[in-house]
Parts: sequence; structure tokens; C-alpha cells
Amino acid sequence: MSEEETNIGEIKTIKDFVKDGRIDDAVNIIALYLNDSTEENYIDRLENILETLLSLHGGRTLLRFLLENLIIDIPSILENLSKKDSVLRYTFLLLLKTICENECDLFLPYSEDLLKSDDPNVREADLQLIIYMTGGDAKIDDESLINTIVEKLTDEKDFVVEKAIQTLITIGEKSPTLVTKILTDYAKKSSDIPENEELKNSIDTILKSIITVEKIEEIVEDEKSKLETPSEEISLEVQPPMDLEKEEYKILDKEFELKRKGLEIKKKKLELEEKEKEIEEKVIQTKEEALKLKEEMLINKIGEESEIKEKLPKVKLPKKLKKEESEIIDKELELKKKDLEIKKKKLEIEEKEKELEEKEILEREKALKLKEELIEKEKELSKVELELKQKTIEQKEQKIKEEEMKRVEEEMKNIQRKREEDED
Repeated sequence: MSEEETNIGEIKTIKDFVKDGRIDDAVNIIALYLNDSTEENYIDRLENILETLLSLHGGRTLLRFLLENLIIDIPSILENLSKKDSVLRYTFLLLLKTICENECDLFLPYSEDLLKSDDPNVREADLQLIIYMTGGDAKIDDESLINTIVEKLTDEKDFVVEKAIQTLITIGEKSPTLVTKILTDYAKKSSDIPENEELKNSIDTILKSIITVEKIEEIVEDEKSKLETPSEEISLEVQPPMDLEKEEYKILDKEFELKRKGLEIKKKKLELEEKEKEIEEKVIQTKEEALKLKEEMLINKIGEESEIKEKLPKVKLPKKLKKEESEIIDKELELKKKDLEIKKKKLEIEEKEKELEEKEILEREKALKLKEELIEKEKELSKVELELKQKTIEQKEQKIKEEEMKRVEEEMKNIQRKREEDED
């Protein structure tokens, strides 16, 4: 079966499972579909899954589950941001638009690192993702991230600078005070650097876009209400007073503290889950030991009962009663035996499930290692390509120099000939 036929069949099955509400089955088949991929077709399969889930009712919820449980890992999605083909890169960015707007919290933590990438395509693509995130319900007020975006205003690539301007305008529409303050501080720091006219123009463009008369009035009214001094004259400068700045810093510090605590809580939850797993394993072991003891006790009990029966004076019972009594005892023993067998099978199933989970974790670790190796190889290849290009340029320059030298020599010879002819 060809790759195309496999894709069509698997995607159809996934769609059917989601439509029928068989979410667990859909998750399993997606995991198998991605695990069976090769280095060459993994990205294509990943794009197929994203496109399919985003087009289905309830698909977005399933996609978030896949991302949170690392069945689809976000770094593997973000690898596509470095695509050399602009059409393919922008097509992929459009595919991520809906996810970024609705699942901002999953992608935002990776944004700052991506902005520091050596690849300008990655930097530009990450800025576009931030624009998508801001276009949803999210309000980006991470001062560290905004500072990193502001630094891209001096990027060596013009298309990255243009995208940074667009990103800051988009963020500034929801957080004008914060963006204005960061830009003003950055402009002050850069004032000592000569030849920064382009940077000044970029900052002016952003400020003109986000600071309108209405927003200035809103800031002023907000300042008045906080200060509770309506008779005081309040400056209409873009920067807020020092008291407001302090309050704003306090609020930001609290927000960062809450985020940090949120991460600590998540970490503790994961640790608790690990401990719960360990406790469950210990409970299973304890149950197995208890079952063995029960079996031994049952065997001993049956032996003791037989000894007691032998010691008791023999009483003649009707044959019918004896038969019924032996049948009841047999049934009791049979039921106890079956109960022990059921419990044993349950434990065996639980053990197999644990083994499967461990295998899945190992497979994921292998896949991550392979991806890391691929990234390193791609970096090495890009370095080699740059070196080759540099050598080609140097060779061309050398050739041009040699040809120019030849042309000069020819001209000198011609001048010499003319002089000799004139003298004759």
C-alpha cells in the first residue's frame, strides 16, 4: 500500500472515530499513525492530523488533549517554521492560526526562545504566531517577551523588522501602556547609539498606531480615578506617573508570581501522579502476596477440615443429604477457585498495561533523540552550505579581478603601441 493510500485510509478512520464519539480509539490510531512514520514523512503526517482535527467538530478539544499528553509534541510542530519555501511556510502558519488563537497557553512559552533563533525564517514565523495569539482572547503582557520582540526592531533582516513592528502594534492595541513604556525605555537606551534613525522611525510608527486620542484620555481618566485627586493637573504625556508605574510593576510581579506558582503546582501534580503510580504498583504486589497467603490458608483450612471430619464420630446421614452437602462444598471450592483466577488475570492485565506504558515512553524518548540528531545535522548542513556559497563568491571575485587585470594590461599595451607609432 502506497503512502498516499495509507494517509487516506488512516485519516478516514480518524474522522469516523471522532464523529462517532470514540475518542479513545481516535487517540490510539493517531498515536500509531505518527509512530509508524519515517523521518521523511513524519512532518507530512503531522500536518495531515492537524488539518483533519481542525476541520472536525470537537477536533480542537482532541488536539489539545494530544498536545498536553505529548502524543503530538509542540517542538516537532514548530520545526516547520524553518521551511525554506515561503509558500509552504506561510501555508503551515495559516494551519496553526486557529490553534494559536484558541490554545495560546500551549505555544506562548516557546515564543521567546524561537525569537532568538539563528534562522531569520523562524524569527519571522514566530512573530506571526504571536500576532495570531494576540488576535484571540489572549492578552500578552509578558515584559520579557515584549522586550525580546522590541530587540527585533534592529534585526539584520528587513522582513523580520517589518514583522516585529506589526507584532508590537497588535500587542499594543490591548496593552498600550506597557508597550509604550517598554518602547520609550528602549529608545532612551538606544539614543547614545549613532545611525539609529531607522529604529527611531520604527518606534514612532508603532507609537502613532497604538496611542490614539481616545486611549490617552482613557489612561488619564484611569490615573485620575486611582489618584483620587480630580483637582490636580495630570500630564497628557504617554508615560504614566511614577506612582502608577510602581503599581503596574507590582501587578506584573504578582502576575509573574502567580504564573510561577502555577508551574510549581503543575510540577507537584506530576510528582504526585508518579507517587500514585508507585503506590499502585506496591498495592498490586501486596494484593498478589495476600492472594498467595489466602490460597495457602484455604489449602490448610481444607486439610484441617478433613482432619476434623476424620476425628469426629461418624454419624450416619441419609445418602441424599450427603450428596447435597458434597455438591455444596464442591461449588464453594469452585467459586473460590474462579474468584482467585479472576483476580490473578486482573493483575496480569495491569502488569501488561504497565509494560506497554513503559514501552511507549521508551519509544517517545527514542523519537525525541532522533529529532535532536536531525536538528543538529540540519545545522551542520546549513553551515556547509554557507561555506560553499562563501567559497563560490570568493572564486567569482578572484576571477573578476584576474579578468580586470588582463583588461588593464591590454589597454597598457595598446597605449604603448600608439606611442611607438606616433614616435615613428
